[in-house]
Amino acid sequence: MKTNSLLDPYVRRARLQPALLVALPVALAVLAWFPTDALVAGALWSFIVWSGGTALIAQVARDRGKAKEPELFAKWGGRPTARLLRHNDSANPVMVEHRHRKLALVLPNVHMPSRDEEMANPKAADAVYDACTVYLLEKTRSRDAFPLVFEANCDYGFRRNFWGMKPLGLTLAFLAAAAIGLLLYRDVATDDSIRPVPVASAVVAAALVVGWLGLFKPNWVKTTADAFAERLLAALENL
Repeated sequence: MKTNSLLDPYVRRARLQPALLVALPVALAVLAWFPTDALVAGALWSFIVWSGGTALIAQVARDRGKAKEPELFAKWGGRPTARLLRHNDSANPVMVEHRHRKLALVLPNVHMPSRDEEMANPKAADAVYDACTVYLLEKTRSRDAFPLVFEANCDYGFRRNFWGMKPLGLTLAFLAAAAIGLLLYRDVATDDSIRPVPVASAVVAAALVVGWLGLFKPNWVKTTADAFAERLLAALENL
């Protein structure tokens, strides 16, 4: 079961790592400008960890991702699991019927909508599918029993939370790239040798700017969301 502890694999992979990746350009800029102060920076980071700073940024990443999730679902036409359970959206009606039969067995008190009922009241049908999703999420929390569900959940959580911090991430990456670029310009203008650390830092910061502008978009998150939904529904075979 997921916890808020940084020792928990889900917390590290889906919450802490995206937050640290967003903050990476700042660390690169500081390292490029003040390479001799690496020891001081290490001591400062140790203090941040000890005082709970990493736990805080993990929570911030999670909150930003969850806050943006309704926006993602709206762009995608609904929760991924609901879309896979709909009669009228599916490219594979046989699989939809199979999933409905499986859900009817594990949730005998829940009426699974027929195609006509879904067409007559799509919101009511989605409410049933969302309830089924909540049930499956609770039943598949064991990493040992459902390792594929856990892996897919980590992948989705990472991308959702990372994308949720896009305004901050893009701003920090752009400012860091500009700061490191200024340092390189100064070195060239003063005939100082070009050091590899600032060059490498500039490349990483610039790559993150390009990523934020061209790659890290809702469809990038959707790929993992759909994969997670597929794995979650596939777990019905083992319930």
